[in-house]
Amino acid sequence: MKIVRIYNNNIIAAKDGDKEVILTGNGIGFQKKANDFVDEKKIDKKYTFEDKQRTQINQLLNRTPVLYFQIAEAIASKATKELNITLSNQILISLTDHLWYAVERKKRNMQMPNLMLTEIRTLYKDEFKLGLWSLKLIEANTKIELGEHEASYIAMHIVNANMGTTTGNATKILRFIKDIQTIIENTFHLSFDENELDYSRLLTHLKFLAQHIFQNTKKEPIDLDQLYTLLVGNHALMERCIENIYEIVKMNYKYELTQDEKVYLMIHINKIIN
Repeated sequence: MKIVRIYNNNIIAAKDGDKEVILTGNGIGFQKKANDFVDEKKIDKKYTFEDKQRTQINQLLNRTPVLYFQIAEAIASKATKELNITLSNQILISLTDHLWYAVERKKRNMQMPNLMLTEIRTLYKDEFKLGLWSLKLIEANTKIELGEHEASYIAMHIVNANMGTTTGNATKILRFIKDIQTIIENTFHLSFDENELDYSRLLTHLKFLAQHIFQNTKKEPIDLDQLYTLLVGNHALMERCIENIYEIVKMNYKYELTQDEKVYLMIHINKIIN
């Protein structure tokens, strides 16, 4: 392999056959220049990017301090090992870019709160915990202390980069959950307590319902008409709540909830309001 460009002593781009790859390793770029042969004994990791991604990573590493790529790489590596998942290399692009801007915003005392912090912390506990660990890594390398809102953003980068997740689906799922949660809160004039088990169960149910909707999977119907009537009669506002949910899902997500899905939703809502 021959070196194409050097980003710093530990990160280079090289030609591997007909592909350009990013290589990382301690001292792999030290005292090297373009067209030199790569010392393959120093290769720690090799990343291959598609054409569009390759353009993005080159632009990113040319305008962003390479330190942030190294931090993103460390976070991705820890996530892969601790969560036992496979991550798309896209996380190295998106997370590097996010971390750089997050630190720059903090230096300017600009806040960008994550409106879905509570849902992320509840639904993606392991990823959020890793996000909190990442904040310590960032502070150790930049002397900048970021808050838990940034931990939640990092968690979502991990979730979205998981090879088992359609890109962007996690964000759509959280938006779906937030829509439903807002309707329930406004209808019954309540605020959810994230420490309550019933709240956690509702979020988990909404997460799986959203996955079902976005993946367009089909389920065999069950006759739950009697239970529907019972649940609607249990609270004066229940029917209004479930019909508002039905309308918002139909309008925003082009999906019509079935009678069964309404019943299961009402079961979870009933536990919270009673």
